[in-house]
Amino acid sequence: MSENKLGKVKEGTYPEGVFNLYMPLNSIDKFKEKFAKESFKILLNPKDGEYAALVTVDKGTVSVEGIENKDKKDLTEEKLGWDGMMKTTKALFDEIGEGKLSQSDIIKKVVARKIKMKAPKFLLKLTEMQSFLESD
Repeated sequence: MSENKLGKVKEGTYPEGVFNLYMPLNSIDKFKEKFAKESFKILLNPKDGEYAALVTVDKGTVSVEGIENKDKKDLTEEKLGWDGMMKTTKALFDEIGEGKLSQSDIIKKVVARKIKMKAPKFLLKLTEMQSFLESD
């Protein structure tokens, strides 16, 4: 993947959408203050997509990296160092991102194995991050 205005994200892929969603946070002072002392990584893996998105927050700065979704070994916690992970279809990611699913809807889909999660407390940080985008 080439370095361009998107960084380590290939145009036309799922990670580009994630990049476009979260990059505006880097210019919101309230977000920078709130996350100034936090560092974590969250892997968003659409099982029907070619690329997964690794969202990294490091001391108030957000970055997104696209990771090829061919070999499960390339997406492991040990290899990428992520703190939280969500795996589902692109359609369900879109519904979550658009706010069409409540937390109880998401929990039902986790129980029904439509969504796979690891370390949900970190995934809640995505909701928190999104609230800064909506309030700005």
